[in-house]
Amino acid sequence: MLQENKVPDRSLDRREFLAKSSLSAAAVVPIGTLARFAGLAGSGRPQEDWVRAARNEIPASTESSYFQTGGVGPSSRRTMAEVAEKLHFQNRGPADPRYSGTMAQIEPGLRSYLASVFGVGQDGVALTHSTSEGISIAAWSQNWMPGDEVIVSNQEHPANVVPWYVLRDRFGIVMREINLDAGTDLIHEVRQALSSRTRMVSISHVSRNNGRRVRTDESAALGELLRSRDIVYHLDGAQGPGCVDVDFSALGCDCYSTCGHKWLLGPKGTGAFFVREDMLDRIQLSWAGSHSHATMDYEGSYSLLPSAARYEFGTRALADFAGFHTAVSWMEELGFDRVLTRIQHLVTHAVDVVDARSEVQLASPRAEQDRSGVFVLRLPSGCDATEVYNRLADERNILSSPVRQAGDLRLAVHFFNTEDEIDAAMDAVAALC
Repeated sequence: MLQENKVPDRSLDRREFLAKSSLSAAAVVPIGTLARFAGLAGSGRPQEDWVRAARNEIPASTESSYFQTGGVGPSSRRTMAEVAEKLHFQNRGPADPRYSGTMAQIEPGLRSYLASVFGVGQDGVALTHSTSEGISIAAWSQNWMPGDEVIVSNQEHPANVVPWYVLRDRFGIVMREINLDAGTDLIHEVRQALSSRTRMVSISHVSRNNGRRVRTDESAALGELLRSRDIVYHLDGAQGPGCVDVDFSALGCDCYSTCGHKWLLGPKGTGAFFVREDMLDRIQLSWAGSHSHATMDYEGSYSLLPSAARYEFGTRALADFAGFHTAVSWMEELGFDRVLTRIQHLVTHAVDVVDARSEVQLASPRAEQDRSGVFVLRLPSGCDATEVYNRLADERNILSSPVRQAGDLRLAVHFFNTEDEIDAAMDAVAALC
């Protein structure tokens, strides 16, 4: 069902990289493109003041043409400083109440903040370490029986495929796959796949493979349909917050998994699981430990926390969660509406560039309401996306990503990217293909 591109480690010494870049780029790239590369960090087009200031806050945005936010987003200086400050503060006395009391406020403060920003009930946020963790919370929350069915799509990350393979092999569940290529009808696809054995629908809010977003209105309609049939509805939101508008209550899903380290530009190892408060007992707990419980004794009695914090347990990296809070706060300070509007502006520019050339085609949705910052090119026949990815990084200092469909190359376009960077990336792809 799923064949992932194998991407080798491209890390290399800084001096080796510079030498390699200067030699190979001069040999292949047209003169006009070289001139554009020379001014890439400054950008030939004037940038709005807020964009220019934000780029200066994100070191990675001026070190390369960074189109890999869909994989790992670059953090701001203030986020990194917050993690460092809290880590140093904590280690002045990890078990000392003078320090541990302050650190203990990080998680409840972050849960409450994420709930307010993303339209979740105050008891509906669990802090996780990744989107994958949230997906597994949802996947393992049901008492699966042989023959029970889950619906996924042909656009899923392995994180929303492998858990279902394991449940298939362990409990005999059946996976149904719908087609969420650009232009297909979500509700029709799901209706066609539904049966009396369907227990859950788990699909991507935004596809990492073609950039298609599940619009809020169609998600709400799907949620209404599934609730009428008592089917749990889960969204994989790895590519959601910071890339498209996210209002959990409006989406109509029962639970939503996301992370801090992509479009929200937070620390690695941070994430969140959103759940409707009236579904807490339906999304059953599969992993537990210290801090999952409200009460317990050593005679066999216990009660779970009355909130989504029941899905959390064990010792946590509190400094990272403090950085997660800072990252989201910074995005809110920039203005989510302004960020998302700029992403759409840049993606529209990228679509126009593709339409003006013959070397590549558009694999992402053409309709603006279905687009996201995940922008995917379809390369010419015979042009290998993984090879192009490697050469763009090694020779051009342009960071992109191959995706599931052979010949498709992803440029994750965030607000800090520029039109000049997009143009240069298109020129480089054309030269390589």
